[in-house]
Amino acid sequence: MGYTAKKSWHSWSYTSAEGNANQVGGYAVNYDVSALGNGSFEFVTVRGGRHEVPESAPAQAFELLTRLIQGKEF
Repeated sequence: MGYTAKKSWHSWSYTSAEGNANQVGGYAVNYDVSALGNGSFEFVTVRGGRHEVPESAPAQAFELLTRLIQGKEF
């Protein structure tokens, strides 16, 4: 896409349904798109998630949606 990565590929973590903290939930990269106006966007993957992420990786899906709604970074 040609955008500069503000924060290169990195893992993000979550707490599993069994209570195990700091599990790798997936990976993310944050791109700077300030040349188009302002701001940035993140591309986020879910580790172990298939086409239906909430079905195949429910704890990771919950963490992903929670962070999106609360505006937290990955």
